[in-house]
Amino acid sequence: MKIINIGILAHVDAGKTTLTESLLYTSGAIAEQGNVDKGTTRTDTMILERQRGITIQTAVTSFYWNDYKINIVDTPGHMDFLAEAYRSLSVLDGAVLVISAKDGVQAQTRILFHALQKMDIPTIIFINKIDQNGIDLQCVYQSIKDKLTSDMIVMQEVSLSPKITMTDISDLDKWDMIISGSDELLERYVAEDSLDIQELQYEKCKRTRCCSLFPVYHGSAKDNLGTEKLIEAIIETFITETDDIQSELCGYVFKVEYTERKKRLSYLRLYHGTLHLRDTLLLSKKEKIKITEMCIPSNGEIVPADHACPGEIVILADDTLKLNDILGNEKLLPHKTRIDNPMPLLRTTVEPQKPEQREALLNALAEIADTDPLLHFDIDTVTHEIMLSFLGKVQLEVICSLLEEKYHVGVAMKEPSVIYLERPQKKASCTIHIEVPPNPFWASIGLTVTPLPVGSGTQYKSEVSLGYLNQSFQNAVMEGVRYGMEQGLYGWGVTDCQICFDYGVYYSPVSTPADFRFLAPVVLEQALKKAGTQLLEPYLSFTLFAPQEYLSRAYNDAPKYCAIIESTRLEKDEVIFKGEIPARCIGEYRNDLNFYTNGRSVCITELKGYQETSGEPVFQPRRPNSRLDKIRHMFQKIM
Repeated sequence: MKIINIGILAHVDAGKTTLTESLLYTSGAIAEQGNVDKGTTRTDTMILERQRGITIQTAVTSFYWNDYKINIVDTPGHMDFLAEAYRSLSVLDGAVLVISAKDGVQAQTRILFHALQKMDIPTIIFINKIDQNGIDLQCVYQSIKDKLTSDMIVMQEVSLSPKITMTDISDLDKWDMIISGSDELLERYVAEDSLDIQELQYEKCKRTRCCSLFPVYHGSAKDNLGTEKLIEAIIETFITETDDIQSELCGYVFKVEYTERKKRLSYLRLYHGTLHLRDTLLLSKKEKIKITEMCIPSNGEIVPADHACPGEIVILADDTLKLNDILGNEKLLPHKTRIDNPMPLLRTTVEPQKPEQREALLNALAEIADTDPLLHFDIDTVTHEIMLSFLGKVQLEVICSLLEEKYHVGVAMKEPSVIYLERPQKKASCTIHIEVPPNPFWASIGLTVTPLPVGSGTQYKSEVSLGYLNQSFQNAVMEGVRYGMEQGLYGWGVTDCQICFDYGVYYSPVSTPADFRFLAPVVLEQALKKAGTQLLEPYLSFTLFAPQEYLSRAYNDAPKYCAIIESTRLEKDEVIFKGEIPARCIGEYRNDLNFYTNGRSVCITELKGYQETSGEPVFQPRRPNSRLDKIRHMFQKIM
């Protein structure tokens, strides 16, 4: 049995979930086709997914066709979830990009196509909803050429009236895209040698697998029209050589979820080797796990299995595996599978509407954060507030929905804010001596702060001998420095610097590690005051597509949102800007563009990194700490 893993991607309401249902129904995997409007589909399981018509989390289902098994990884479709989409795309053999015949290429279509290109995922385009009134397929083809790619080939001749008919292209003129792309085929065509359709089909599949060609098919998923032809195209295009089942094991964890009964499941793509129940496996990080429960997708269901072959999507009941873990030989993993998670850009505080549900809220957040690497949460050590760090506002909406729907915890949240950072401006040192007022601690500490290039992160080193100051005291200084780094002069986290512990004195037997732990953040703060800090904020690189008639306004509006346009290109009836913009401004800029272009603009963004802020300094209130605040006040008077 050969296994093919595909993803289905689409803009909102293009019919992605309906197409998934149609594939399952047409193949015989299910007896009745689910309906999105009725909430009976097998993939969009969250109420929010069904209410908004968008896929938020990744679901996996499968069907069989002749000697092939096709696993469908239903990837998220909103830009806030592109990180999960990238992780899911990385395990695919190919993708089906669904376009509504009524709506044509939409903004989200372009963003998803960009993601597919970035990940080098072979892609078939499926034009759905051709049964609707007022369809102009030539306009749809042109929008694909203008907004996605000119390297497309329409594989069917379609007649929409008096009834819908679709026939495979046979005229050689229709194969021009294939023939002109091959020197051998072109030479034979010019010489009027006969060209076999099978040869052309082979060349089409080869170029599609190389992501240099995008075949286009048609249908109506709700009526199961064109679905069978799409299945055949998926098989002939995306089938790859099956790896030797005896080869060394290699698998990649791309999803983690919890069942309603709190069972933790890890989804992995098996690339090489065979996995058996009760196998003991070595992770790339040198940990060992034993397979005690294993399932695979099969005909629209998840079923127990005692083994899995290369290419399979495997679901393991395990508390050890984490997202992006690699089982077996890491060197055998395809390069595109290695996904770096972007850092959260926003944060807020959250509290349960019912105070007695605080523990339930913390347990729920722990589960959600385990399944979503873009969500971080922690508890303020002083105020005990629950702090959430996340990537986008839709993600926050989803978290609230999950908490209420799955965990039955209502929450209240403050308005999110961008996460700023601070970086020292110059090298500076500070030493506070024992028994020198106003130092109330039995400790002397000297710290030197040295700025590092933006993006370097933080480094800590100690030049005080362990022979003099033992490990418990050294650890206390490091803990105190770590606490002090959480809030710099503006109240934000300190980064891109080296902190050197270069002087330390203690009095035996009165000195304790606590003396060093409490003094270290005070010394660090005084060193930072000497060094000064610059405020850093997250920047995004962007590519903006807008109709040419809005060129002047889009260009002139950019400075209002602190955007810097680095290049401008005209292409057909569009202008394409590339540049960078602070993350705090992208929402308003994107909304403004959508408003005055009537939704015809597309803005694709990626995190570029932190840079010195272009706006006014933003202060964050310092967390109260009764003991340290009093000492800070004392030092402010003399230093």
